[in-house]
Amino acid sequence: MMPVSSEMGFLDERSFSLIEYRHSHAHAVLRGFPPFDDPVMESGEGVVLDLYFVGVRRISCSKDIGPVHLRAAGTEERATLESRIGLVGRKWIFLLEPDSIESYVVAGRVMWAEFLIPSPFTLPSPLGGLDREVADTYRPVNDVVHSTRAY
Repeated sequence: MMPVSSEMGFLDERSFSLIEYRHSHAHAVLRGFPPFDDPVMESGEGVVLDLYFVGVRRISCSKDIGPVHLRAAGTEERATLESRIGLVGRKWIFLLEPDSIESYVVAGRVMWAEFLIPSPFTLPSPLGGLDREVADTYRPVNDVVHSTRAY
């Protein structure tokens, strides 16, 4: 399955948490969880949205961040953040929260997809394929994986 080149700038109202960060593999995963009142949850599974950041250089966010507004930093936002953290070179600055530059990930690209997985939603992300059994068992909803281009 090849990722579909997609535009960012979407707002997702699910509650997101940082579920995985591996410095050695330079990746991070934010997962959006289904609402507690989702009727599918009664079956013991639900649809999550995984944001898989590749080539992570820096991350700044709380473990639990609520809704996500995934977008690339604009010219002024990028300049403001680089004045604080230093130049980031040929990396994206992905902003995570609505109307804020305080939560961000500096990375080479991001992939995202929805997955129907069992509760309590602690499986590693099927994106990235670090756990081949999970990746083979849990396919993306509608077999669609979105991705930005590499910066």
